[in-house]
Amino acid sequence: MGKIEEKIKQDLMGEIFADSFKIYEFIDNRFKLSEEERTLIISKLNGLNNDLTLILKEIKLS
Repeated sequence: MGKIEEKIKQDLMGEIFADSFKIYEFIDNRFKLSEEERTLIISKLNGLNNDLTLILKEIKLS
């Protein structure tokens, strides 16, 4: 994988992480969550980000 493709992928992953934070903010602003529920949502979003990173890490861009 070339350096340019790697940089593009890093930028895309940054956007995915930023969008995940937006999802959390969306949920947090619209639901009355306990601290336990917030922690669970954060954990699930982090798990999703980790899974996506593992899947997308080796896939070439189109």
